[in-house]
Amino acid sequence: SITMIKYKPKISELKKFRNILQKSIPHEDDSINKILLWRKKLLKKTKIKTKLINLNQCEKWKLDKNNNLYHTSGQFFKVKGVRTSGSLNREVNSWTQPILTQKHGGVLAFISRIVKNKVEFLIDAKTEPGDDSNIKLCPSFQATQSNMNRAHGGKLPNFYEIVIKLNKAKLIYSTSHNEEGARFWKKSNLNVIVKLNDPYDKRIKGENYKWVNYSQIKKLSLKNNIINPFVKTILFMI
Repeated sequence: SITMIKYKPKISELKKFRNILQKSIPHEDDSINKILLWRKKLLKKTKIKTKLINLNQCEKWKLDKNNNLYHTSGQFFKVKGVRTSGSLNREVNSWTQPILTQKHGGVLAFISRIVKNKVEFLIDAKTEPGDDSNIKLCPSFQATQSNMNRAHGGKLPNFYEIVIKLNKAKLIYSTSHNEEGARFWKKSNLNVIVKLNDPYDKRIKGENYKWVNYSQIKKLSLKNNIINPFVKTILFMI
């Protein structure tokens, strides 16, 4: 489970990384044209299409006797109800609403490397169901415990060995951040930065992955609807 992940963050490692990054930034190429072109090519190749359907058309998703929505594997999330009362600083004092509940949080991670004294981060170009087939630039690793348990019947998330097992990689820092409380019930995610021992690690492959620097990420964040929100929550540690 998520609670079994043995991250032992040391602020000294994060400070060392920050120092290297601060020296790296003034010498970084902040041009994003090649990154945007790479994304454009991927968009042309993408076959993903999404559309809204009725809940009763969702395979393996059922309603229990209380009409809470759940996955037949018992994993992923449920949709239940929450009642809030005694709120003095909101628009109304009390209300009820649906809310997403999940047994475990997730792990959100950036894999980093240092090449010629310059720091780079691995971004993943991918689409989530609500992105309207529009590719977002995401952290290197995003996974819930259900993903890592392979509840979907698929394979382990890419770079599981690097991020979770810290195989040939070093933890820079990890911290737990709350998920959006208006939609998720008491959920938090581990935000993680790891650094590869070998900057040319052959396990890093796939046309949807690209090494970028900090200046490029900041510049990309000024473009509309390109950067996934988790990019910011992880890099905020720096």
